Amino acid sequence: MELRGTTDQHALLEGLNMPMLEMALMTALVAILVALLGTVFILRHYKGTSEEPKVRRVARIGWVGLILYLVIFLIYYEQKATPKMIPYPFAKGDAAIAKGDFKTAISAYQDVVRKYPAMAQAHFKLGMVYRMVKAIPKAKEELQIAIREDPDRAEPYFALGSILWSQGTSIDALPYFQKGLSLDPGNPQKDFFIKIIKRAELEKKGLLKPGSSARPRLSPPSPDPSSGGSPSSARGAVSP
Repeated sequence: MELRGTTDQHALLEGLNMPMLEMALMTALVAILVALLGTVFILRHYKGTSEEPKVRRVARIGWVGLILYLVIFLIYYEQKATPKMIPYPFAKGDAAIAKGDFKTAISAYQDVVRKYPAMAQAHFKLGMVYRMVKAIPKAKEELQIAIREDPDRAEPYFALGSILWSQGTSIDALPYFQKGLSLDPGNPQKDFFIKIIKRAELEKKGLLKPGSSARPRLSPPSPDPSSGGSPSSARGAVSP
């Protein structure tokens, strides 16, 4: 069972897969209905014949088997749809970040990624630490994975966009800032992101040279163990 998406400080919950459970219930009901209709048809066909007692015995055995199978079937899907709680896995890495021990933080977050490869938050935190130590290619890779695993979370878009902005042009960052703002329109750095978006539009029209001077910049982040990077990263604040 893999965990995806975001987390809180206390536990990670796998989302309830209610559509799967509802589908299993509907499948069970359809199986019972089909079996019931089949049983009625067969019993009517053999009613009053010498084979009727034998057919009824076979029908009873079949119903017992069907009920047992459906019970196991529904228990399996009920377990799949039940939230799974695990201890908060980022404590070691967060504590290392607070101490400025980025090597330990990277190792700790890598352990979480190996254990939960589909957990977007783990990739996001690892990517932010890579960014803090200037391992930019690795940071970009982890942030891209975070976006892939949880495309509805704004922070990785802002973080990846700011890296692309600091290393390239506003056109590079444009789609990431636009997507981030669509997910988090109230972000505290909204004005900065809008400024970059407008700059990119001018660059596209040839009215501004890509990578020219007077580039807007963000303030450097201060480590925060609860966010894995800047103190505002829980809302998506980033710095190049």
